[in-house]
Amino acid sequence: MKEGKVHQTCACHSRSSVLTSLVITNDSVSNSLSVKGCFELQERCLQNPLENLELTCGYLLEEDVKCLSQYPSLGDLKHLNLSYVPLLRLSLEPLGALLEKVAATLETLILEGCQIHYSQLSAILPGLSRCSQLTTFYLGRNFMSVDALKDLLRHTSGLSKLSLETYPAPWESLNSLVRVSWKIFTPLWAELMRTLREVRQPRKIFIGPTPCPSCGSSPTV
Repeated sequence: MKEGKVHQTCACHSRSSVLTSLVITNDSVSNSLSVKGCFELQERCLQNPLENLELTCGYLLEEDVKCLSQYPSLGDLKHLNLSYVPLLRLSLEPLGALLEKVAATLETLILEGCQIHYSQLSAILPGLSRCSQLTTFYLGRNFMSVDALKDLLRHTSGLSKLSLETYPAPWESLNSLVRVSWKIFTPLWAELMRTLREVRQPRKIFIGPTPCPSCGSSPTV
């Protein structure tokens, strides 16, 4: 675990001050996230299940990711946000185990900008495919091949409640400046949509450099 201060915000439930949300953002000096210590404090003092967990904009160590699936307080998790936490060099098997653990309750999964490589994707697909309550899934700004995205979309066939989803443009459509080549991207987008519609009908989906579902802005391409 890296040393350093951590900014932590805990939102309490309206009933008897029960902690249901834990938000940890990066420290401006160390840029590390002290995850294990916060979990141990919550387990020791509160013994209440968390519904919302946000670990954002910092770095996790291997031991941090492993502890995610080990704490009983995460068994009823509804919202998980790991946006902009680099996961490229870490095993995602513990994250896959956590998804299986919370498959009956998870509604929001945000893995935006986590630098996930398509070779890592298989570790989380079995758990993801069981998240039957999932309504929101963000996977944009990660490094995915078109074949990996097709495999991912097929694994969402049972996610009938999914109403908002974002995915990155496949790496095959990126030029030397890591910007989308529309000439290549357009037929690949159509191919991905055909793959998805073979297993389910999407509601609101954004693939590649499309407008942000929150603010409507588009990235520079």
